[in-house]
Amino acid sequence: MTTPMLLAALLGTLGAGMGLSLGLVFNLRLAAHTGHAVLASLVNFGAGLLVTSLLTLLGVLGPANSPTGAPVWAFLGGVVGAAYVTATLKTAQVLGVAASTAGVTLGQLLGARLIDALGLLGQPLRPVSVLDMLGAALLLAAVVLLARERASSET
Repeated sequence: MTTPMLLAALLGTLGAGMGLSLGLVFNLRLAAHTGHAVLASLVNFGAGLLVTSLLTLLGVLGPANSPTGAPVWAFLGGVVGAAYVTATLKTAQVLGVAASTAGVTLGQLLGARLIDALGLLGQPLRPVSVLDMLGAALLLAAVVLLARERASSET
């Protein structure tokens, strides 16, 4: 992979992460307005359905094949997404956006490393390294520090 491609991919992940944090704030406001995290999640996914349907109909990312041949488990991404949105709404109300986002990122890292280490769901096998463990430990420290800062700011 070339350096510009790697840089673009890294910037894309940073943008996606910032988008998740922004989306969490939108959903927190919606949950506060509706009084219910699950209803806020439903509205979130309804809006997402409209946007992705429009993008698909317009062929924005090019032609697509029907998902009918995909394994059944591949359709569980929406279930995981709904659980994610609802869970982050509840945790961000307690921990704040920063600690909640850092905790989600730690969970993503640990889950991804487990999937890679075991070669789950067709992913190539990639053993856990010392740097992987160091990265997870640093992220865990960030979660703890951000959660403690939130707790101390409320007293």
